[in-house]
Amino acid sequence: MKICSGDCSNIRPMIPKHKSILIIGANFSGLTAALQLPKTCDVTVVDPSPNFEWIPGIHEILSGVKTPQGLRLDRADIIARAGHRFVQDLVTRIDARKRRVTLAGGDTLNFDAAIVAVGGIGNSYQIPGVDSHTWPFRTVADSQAIEQRMNTLQQKPAPLQVVVVGGGLSGIEALGELLRRYRHRPEISFAMVEASTQLMPGFPKTLDADLHMICQEHRVSFHTGESVARVTPQGVWLASGKRLPSALTIWAAGLAPPPLLREAKLIRSPHTWAAVHQTLQSRYAPSIFVVGDAAALPKPVSKQAFNAIDMGAVAAYNVTRWLADQSLKDFKPPATPLLLAFGDLQTYMIAGKTVLASKTLAGAKEGVYQLFMAQTAPQPGLQGVPSALRRRRKSWKELVVPGLLSLKDFRATSDCRPLKLL
Repeated sequence: MKICSGDCSNIRPMIPKHKSILIIGANFSGLTAALQLPKTCDVTVVDPSPNFEWIPGIHEILSGVKTPQGLRLDRADIIARAGHRFVQDLVTRIDARKRRVTLAGGDTLNFDAAIVAVGGIGNSYQIPGVDSHTWPFRTVADSQAIEQRMNTLQQKPAPLQVVVVGGGLSGIEALGELLRRYRHRPEISFAMVEASTQLMPGFPKTLDADLHMICQEHRVSFHTGESVARVTPQGVWLASGKRLPSALTIWAAGLAPPPLLREAKLIRSPHTWAAVHQTLQSRYAPSIFVVGDAAALPKPVSKQAFNAIDMGAVAAYNVTRWLADQSLKDFKPPATPLLLAFGDLQTYMIAGKTVLASKTLAGAKEGVYQLFMAQTAPQPGLQGVPSALRRRRKSWKELVVPGLLSLKDFRATSDCRPLKLL
């Protein structure tokens, strides 16, 4: 199989008739792949949930800024409009050699080529008590359950502490929304545990310093460089011997590959994800392309929605070309700034080593959300479509596009401040 170097967009595949494409998983990567594949393809999409979920917005459920229904779209409707078939079921086995999958309901589906977009699962690191005494933070349902639990706890007059384990993107955004809603309640305090020596590990240390500075005014304690030894109903025990009392422990401490990938022999080494070529084709099963969080590229990329979306588009392109025995295109990670929201206290835009802080940037994050949801499900029925479209156009024109084209444009914003590199 030849590999296409550079831009292959001008090459059109001649797809043989009677070839079937199976997409396993239908969130960012899988759904994008389905929407990119033409109606002339025989495409089946399998996912156990009826809804696509905007995972980058689940933290806002904790503060009531977003509702569960506002973060969900109907998968069957979207896929039907794309001209494909949706099967709501769970894939329990992938037989790469026979090109067949088994579903939880007992049915089997054959394929000529497959796109695997199963994402990741919560990683408990085999720590005692994590599975039974913490609240996961991965889905809309997870956030809704935490929000409901907080509503129950805050009705009691006694002091309480909430512990968030994991100081990466998910944990920081969760803490920010909890502070948005509860920071004026003196009986509620918060603690964050992060195994790395800084918050937002892997990003500029200025973020860590700025977050610490903001939280000085609030009842937040940070425990960086600390690992969790065990969790009980009463609190979190750290490896250092310190105990953090906790009425509610939120687990946002990373992902692990689903067992399905290892059982399908798409993973061959411990503690890794499914190895793929730069084209997203599996290194072990040429008929399978792995995308999104599940994929381990030769040079790792962040597990962010913008990467997952682009992976889905490239996989859709390559799977049809592979079926036609034509050259494949390399996946090139987009140079997209990361937007990090810390409730209503601050929003950051991170582009490489450059970090800008401005509350105005929250509009850019909202604009990206509005744009994706409106483009993915453009039919009437979404609540507040006219106002959503106006917000989307304004945010995209005035905040998102300038950020993509020139970071310096944001310096004119009244409250924008570049964070100095440490």
